[in-house]
Amino acid sequence: MSMDVRIDKHLVNNELLRHFSDQEQQLYQYAASLQGTMEDKAQHLRESGVFAAYRQLHTQYLVAFHAAADDASRLELLKRLTFINWYHLAEPSCFTGIDDLDEATIRAVYALLDEYLRHDKLDAELRWMLAYYASWEYTILTFIDEGLTALPAFVQEHASSSAPAPYHQLPKHSMDHRGQLGKYWQAVGVEVAAG
Repeated sequence: MSMDVRIDKHLVNNELLRHFSDQEQQLYQYAASLQGTMEDKAQHLRESGVFAAYRQLHTQYLVAFHAAADDASRLELLKRLTFINWYHLAEPSCFTGIDDLDEATIRAVYALLDEYLRHDKLDAELRWMLAYYASWEYTILTFIDEGLTALPAFVQEHASSSAPAPYHQLPKHSMDHRGQLGKYWQAVGVEVAAG
């Protein structure tokens, strides 16, 4: 399974974010469709190129972050990058299609998060997401470079708190078209229940 997305460095917008989401959905659906043992699924995902495609997509999210002209796009890209960083260690790769991410990309994302925390640039949504991910502190602290202070402090502060997600508080469809991040949070139940 091959994926080649070219990023126009002058055009990071909702269309590109939607394209990335569609690519994630395609990779996830392929992973979810597989039958067999966890080991068999993982081997098939590796051999079919799904893990490599997700690794490439993860890196492309970071390229898009640096190319984005507006704060809202950068923040959305950072949310997706942070989620993928976390999810690739929090859940088995045979279920997510995410494995063997580029360590330099992971570290760069956490350096950006550290900067955003130091300059109080996280919005409320990324703040509760990050607090939730901090319950799995090893998914973050393993990749913290020297000199980063705000992110490790945030993780330590929230690691034992089991920060709750805002169950049934977000508008319906607010997680649509946001890749696996959106699918995960919809499954957790952060959106208002249909009624």
